[in-house]
This record gives sequence, structure tokens and C-alpha cells, in this order.
Amino acid sequence: MTMEEVLTLERNETKLVGYSVTASLNQDLETGIVVRLREELFDKRHEITSRLDEDGIYLIQVYPEDEWTPDVPFVSIVAAEVSNFAYIPEGLVRHTIPAGIYVKVTHQGPESQIDGTYDSIRDRGISASRSFDFEYWTDIHSLEQKDSTIDIYMPWEA
Repeated sequence: MTMEEVLTLERNETKLVGYSVTASLNQDLETGIVVRLREELFDKRHEITSRLDEDGIYLIQVYPEDEWTPDVPFVSIVAAEVSNFAYIPEGLVRHTIPAGIYVKVTHQGPESQIDGTYDSIRDRGISASRSFDFEYWTDIHSLEQKDSTIDIYMPWEA
């Protein structure tokens, strides 16, 4: 696992449609909730008519105001980017990532080792206290390959 690059960049608002679940990190690791939801979303992607990217999927993680630990539940949204919210298939939710300045960190390596990248982010003090972050997965079927990359975005808090 390596942290390939750290960039600060401006992003436009991003509209998303997908699944939402509230669970702790430990619950997710034990049961594979997020993995299951991303596979369901990938299988259902043809029903999302305003989808902008055929294969890319976002994971948005919205943290509680209390101090976060691996046992504290938080909201995970597994979603596809859309051009509009005109039609949302049954069972899916809409979510908007606000426009703004973000720190982008690229994780290189298997997804199962991404905790090391998050540890490095915390150790370097990059956006230490944030209400949310999100990941962008280009290809969910290659996430466990050693040359896989996952982009992690955190709102910039100057």
C-alpha cells in the first residue's frame, strides 16, 4: 500500500444516486455491508437513467459529531454519479456532494489495505476533523489487485 499523491483541488457539486446504510466500521468489516451494496448498485446501474459514468462508483462516509471510533455507527452511501435527480429507482436514495475545495489522496494497492492510507492521512494531519469524506472507485472488480487505485477526497478545512 502506498499513498501515491496528495493534491488540493476544487470540485463542482456532484449529484449521486445509490444505497445508504448506517453501521459502524466493525459491523461493516464483519458483515461486508458496503461490499454487498456496491455489487447490488453495479448490477442495478442500468436502471439509473441519468448515470454519467458506466463503471465508477462513489462511497460517501458521513461521520457523527461525536468522536469516531470503529464501533460508532456512521452513514455510508454507495452511489453512482448522475446528471439530475429526475428519476430515482425504487430503493435508492439521492445525495449531493457539495462544491468546494477538497484534499485528494490516492491510495495505491488492494482495498483491504486502505486502512493504512487512512492512518497516514490522520498521522499527517490532513483534514483531521471532518464531517464526511468520500472515495471514488473506477473499477470495483479490480479493488483487490496490487495496482488498484482509490481516490479519497476530504473537504479542505483551512
